[in-house]
Amino acid sequence: MRFPYRFTTILPVMLLPTSAAVVALVLNRVIFEGLPHTEDEVAFLFQATTLARGHLVAPAPPVPDAFAIPFVIVRDGMWFGKYPPGYPLVLALGVLVGYPPLVNAVAAALSVLFVIALAHKIYDFPTGLLAATLLVASPFFLIQAASFMAHTVCLALTLLFVFSFLLTLERPTVLRALPGALALALLVLARPLTALGVTLPFVFWALWRFWRVPNWRPAGLCFAAGGLLGSAALLAYNQHTTGNPLTFGYELWWPFDRVGFGPGTGPGSGHTLESGLFNTRANLRLLEDVLFGWPGRLDLLPAALATAVALAQLVLYPLRSWTMPRSSSVAIAWDLALAAQVASLVALHIAYWTAGQMYGPRYYFEALGALVLLSARGIFHLVRTIRWFWHLSTLRPEFPVLGNIVGTVALLGMITWGIFFTGFPWWQKYYGWYGILAEPARTIAAQAPANSVVLLPITAWTAYAPFFTRNSPLLDSPVLYARDLGPRNTEIAAAFPDRQIYILVGDQLLPFTASSPTSGRPP
Repeated sequence: MRFPYRFTTILPVMLLPTSAAVVALVLNRVIFEGLPHTEDEVAFLFQATTLARGHLVAPAPPVPDAFAIPFVIVRDGMWFGKYPPGYPLVLALGVLVGYPPLVNAVAAALSVLFVIALAHKIYDFPTGLLAATLLVASPFFLIQAASFMAHTVCLALTLLFVFSFLLTLERPTVLRALPGALALALLVLARPLTALGVTLPFVFWALWRFWRVPNWRPAGLCFAAGGLLGSAALLAYNQHTTGNPLTFGYELWWPFDRVGFGPGTGPGSGHTLESGLFNTRANLRLLEDVLFGWPGRLDLLPAALATAVALAQLVLYPLRSWTMPRSSSVAIAWDLALAAQVASLVALHIAYWTAGQMYGPRYYFEALGALVLLSARGIFHLVRTIRWFWHLSTLRPEFPVLGNIVGTVALLGMITWGIFFTGFPWWQKYYGWYGILAEPARTIAAQAPANSVVLLPITAWTAYAPFFTRNSPLLDSPVLYARDLGPRNTEIAAAFPDRQIYILVGDQLLPFTASSPTSGRPP
C-alpha cells in the first residue's frame, strides 16, 4: 500500500514525534530540574562528559574520597562509571551541544517515527497512527524520555533494528541491513541483556531465513556482524576498565551484581527463581498501571487481545490458507514476533536479581514499541468485532457514523484519563526524587569564585549529586565541588595548589584555613 502523502497524514506524522520531544523536555525541566536524580543517571552523565572530552575513562582524582559518588569507580588510576559505554557514547552528543536532555527527547521522537513506519509497512497507516498516539500518551514512555536513563535511546535502537530487519525481508540487501546492524552493535554495547531479549525472536527468524532463503544470507551475516562487533567492543571495554573481559563494572561496585541464580547472584543468599517471578509479577502489575494509565488496569488488554487473535489465526491458518491473502499472513507473523519480543524481554529479566523499578518497570521499556503496535492491533480487532455484531442487528445503517464517534470519544477519554489522572500525579512524585533539588547548588555556584575548590559539609550522595554533576571529570572546570573530609581537607588543598579553597559554612563561602570549621567527619 502506498503511503498517502496528504496534509491529514503529514500533520500527525510531524506533530506526534514533536509532541513527544517537547513533553520530554518540559518534564525534564519541571520535574527533574534538568538534573540526574538517581545513581545510574549521575554515572551515565559522568561517563558521557568524559567521552565528550575525548577520553574513554577519566584520570583518578587526587583525593578520591573528596569526589566519591555511587556507581562511579576509581581503579588503577582510572575514574569511570560502572555501566557499559554504549548509552554514554550517545549521551555525549548532548554534552557536546550543551544540553544533555536533548538526547532522550530526540530518541523519543525517533521512536514514535519508527512505530509509524513499522505499522505502515506491516499493517496500515491508521494502525501506525493509533500506535504512535498511544506511545506519545504513555506516562511511562514520557517520564523515561524526560530522564537521563538509557532506556529511551535503547528503545529507538530496538525499533531501528526491527525496521531494518523488516526492510531486508522485503528486499534482502546489505545496505538495508546495515542500519539495523549498527543499531544492534550499539544496543549490545549499551544494555547487553536487553539486546538479547529484544532480538532473540528475530535471531530465530534470521536462522530460519538463512537456511531457507539463500539470497537473504548476506543481510543475515550483516546483522550477525553487528552483534559480534558490539560484543567485541564490550569485551574490550571490560578488559580495559575491570581487567577481565568477562567482568562488568557492575561487579566492581557490587560483586553480587550479575545475572543468574544461586549464591553470589544478588544480595544475601542469592537470587532464586521464586524471587525472579516475584519481581516479574511486580513489574507487570506496575506496567498495567503506567503503560497508558487507563482506569481498571486495562493497559495490557488490547495487546493481549491482539496476541490471542494472532495465535488463533495461526492455529486456523491451515484451514484457510487457500483463501487468506499474503498480507494477512504477514500481519500474523509480525503480531507473533512482536509478542515474542515482549515475552522474551520479560522472561530474561527473571534471571536478574532486582525488579529495577525506576520511573516505572524500566527493564521492560524497550518492548514499548511492540506493545503499542499490538495494542493498536487489539483495538482495531475489537472495533471490527463490534461492527460485525452491529451488522447483525437492525441498527446496521447507523454504525459507520455513530460507532466511529462513540469509539473515538471513548478512546480519547481513556487517553485523557491516562495523562491527567495517572500521568500528572505519578510524574509529580518524582519532583525532588531522593531529595535531589537544584537548590542550594544553584545559589552556591553563583557565589563561587572562578578557579576555586568548594568544600561541602555533606555526607549523603543525594546532597552531593547536584554539585558533582557540575564538575568536569578531568577536574578542570572553573569551580570544583568536593566533599568536606574534615581533618583531611588539607590533602584536598595540597592537591590543588593553584586554586583557591573555600569551605561552605551555613550558606556562606569562607576561605579555607587549617583552623576552618569542618563537618566533623573522621579522617
